[in-house]
Amino acid sequence: MKYGYARTSTDDRTVALRADAWKIAICRGLGGVVLFLGVSGGPTLFAQTAEISSQDAPVVFRSTSNLIPVPVVVRDSRGHAVGNLGVEDFQLFDNGKAQVISRFSVEKRDGGVEVVAAPGRPKDDGLAAGGAAPAVATPPVAPDRFVAYLFDDMHLNQGDLVHMRGATIRQIDSSQHAGERAAIYTTTGHQMQEFTSDREKLHAVLMGMNAGYATGTKGEQQSGCPVVTYYMADLIYNRNDNDALAIAARDALPCIGLADIPARDPRICETHFVSTVIFCKAVAAAKTAARLAVLMGDKDTESSLEVLRSVVTRMTSMPGQRTIVLVSPGFLVLDARRDEEMGLIDRAIKANVVIGALDARGLYTQITGGDASERVNNPNTIAAKVPLATMETIQQSDVMANLADGTGGNFYHGTNDYDEGFSRVAAAPEYEYVLGFSPLDLKMDGKLHELKVTLRNGKGLDVQFRKGYYAANYATGPAEQAKQRIEEAFFSRDEIHDLPAVVQTQYFKLDNGNATISAVTKIDVRKLAFKKIADRNRNDITVVTGLFDSDGNYISGAQKVLEMRLLDQTLASDKRLASGISVEHSFTVHPGRYTVRVVVRDTEGQLMSAQSSLVEVP
Repeated sequence: MKYGYARTSTDDRTVALRADAWKIAICRGLGGVVLFLGVSGGPTLFAQTAEISSQDAPVVFRSTSNLIPVPVVVRDSRGHAVGNLGVEDFQLFDNGKAQVISRFSVEKRDGGVEVVAAPGRPKDDGLAAGGAAPAVATPPVAPDRFVAYLFDDMHLNQGDLVHMRGATIRQIDSSQHAGERAAIYTTTGHQMQEFTSDREKLHAVLMGMNAGYATGTKGEQQSGCPVVTYYMADLIYNRNDNDALAIAARDALPCIGLADIPARDPRICETHFVSTVIFCKAVAAAKTAARLAVLMGDKDTESSLEVLRSVVTRMTSMPGQRTIVLVSPGFLVLDARRDEEMGLIDRAIKANVVIGALDARGLYTQITGGDASERVNNPNTIAAKVPLATMETIQQSDVMANLADGTGGNFYHGTNDYDEGFSRVAAAPEYEYVLGFSPLDLKMDGKLHELKVTLRNGKGLDVQFRKGYYAANYATGPAEQAKQRIEEAFFSRDEIHDLPAVVQTQYFKLDNGNATISAVTKIDVRKLAFKKIADRNRNDITVVTGLFDSDGNYISGAQKVLEMRLLDQTLASDKRLASGISVEHSFTVHPGRYTVRVVVRDTEGQLMSAQSSLVEVP
């Protein structure tokens, strides 16, 4: 069996890895956990003991406050992001009440991040005295930027799609970033391409794309009579708008073979005047059409939001900068689904996914009476429907504006310069601030909280921020909080060295041409905090190790929890713990380039380490 070594930051670490190769082989037979105790004459290998054991189970951290993250992008008059502001420049309001900004960071486009720690947080200076400080490894040469182009082919028309398709191809071809990977998704799922650097595959999927699958606006309901749009149907069916119902009822008269009559108040049908029987039949037909339009429109909206959620979830497994470009003419999100929209924004924020949006309609003019694809039932109602159509057009853009504002993305609309639009939307903002606050006396009642962010001196600057959040119906449990923090670090590209840990990787060539990649994480437990219970010093350490391919796609992962119950004598002896505790995870792979990602976190101190290592298997 042949073996090789991954890139490491120092020659000494490579030498140590060669010397420890036999230990790693033995480690596989001992459940992947070893304790190296430094003694005269060399290290001694111990398996799981009464003091240290391991298990594959979720770790639970102490519950913390309900921190609400608020991404903010500040742009100057030319649309460029501003990155020189401090926490003192911002004011944050929750339902009109000023809040204390307890967390503040400035995230830079190149992946750097400047974090202002909360008051009183201890600063970790690395390993304990006598041990080498962990070297900050050079970021691996691996995919670090991911752009998902999501085409709303459900609501796009074919003409707009043609323009969008060409501009997307030019945007993909113009990218000069070697670490960028692109994917193509659609709201119908008819044409899809996972993340790849192969531009020909992306071109092929784009050229095979079609549009116009919606059922609630220009689909099935447009073949009915009367024609009732989703917006108008919402007014009639959900809001009991008599003016909208009167227009739809007048449109319904030709549908039931009757001549047009002047508009009447539909409420007269609540009485039983014989003279209004004919008109009331039209009112009933309009109500039926509105109910069907709402049902089909809701179905389309639900489908679009679900696809967006799925793409955000997919993006969380990409180890780097993540951007979704939503290409759509817009679609309605009714009040009953606003909590889903807010939940989507919250999910994207937590996953560090920026959503940009491009209005595929470009620079357009509202056509009186609808476009050529719509059958006008009654020309006498055209003028009355213009204000409704105008308001519908405005509200169709709201969801794209909200998603962009809420996640730090750009919303490009009102122009036919599609190349410029894609250039702006596909690029993450140069600078993004993340304000965090913990609402006082937050009631877990599921209600909407409106947010507002202002600058103390914001002359000439535009502030973009999420507009609100929904309070949970119950407090998130500590186990879920712990899982979320670990996942966020695991699928990030940031290096974290709060907890003293060193990752060493190597590969073993197998006889069948495949290989085994081994990742050993060595933890210096002397810097950890312990909780004394009876005669034992307790702390649990979670180690998550995962593997990503050359395109940044997540392949596999494993988690192990170390339960430390150390005696005072063991903990007090620095020499016995000098070699630290090591955890090994291994993966069988084909030849290729891989990135190993390791996240370590302890329970008592809640410190974390997150590191990546590039492994190339010939």
